[in-house]
Amino acid sequence: MKYLKYFFTPTQKASAFAKITQEDAEGVTSAQWDSSKVVAVADLGQPVVTPATYDEEGNVLTEAVLSSKHEVDILWADQPGTTSFSSYVVWPTPGGYTHTFAGWEAQYAKDYCEANPNAAYCQPPAPIEP
Repeated sequence: MKYLKYFFTPTQKASAFAKITQEDAEGVTSAQWDSSKVVAVADLGQPVVTPATYDEEGNVLTEAVLSSKHEVDILWADQPGTTSFSSYVVWPTPGGYTHTFAGWEAQYAKDYCEANPNAAYCQPPAPIEP
């Protein structure tokens, strides 16, 4: 299995989701994920770019600003079924993301460092000399 994170515009998300849903015998797409391709999908919606602000009474002073993209996590059954997903992969620093599939934290961290070998997160601290 492979765990990857994505950012899609609404149009890109619709197109991507169409590629991983099941079709029945008549070719009609259902709301079910194609289990030969994916194990789970977490559609996390649009992340907050700028949080809302409030006054002392809890009234909204400024509304939150949301990203124009949708955050989606996919746990693939094997490798991603289509290379058309690869351009939408994002690599938030391990521990700095809003969602994870339980038990996949260590594998995500390993894959993150393979994809980003020079990232500060992946660099062990220099030994301290006595």
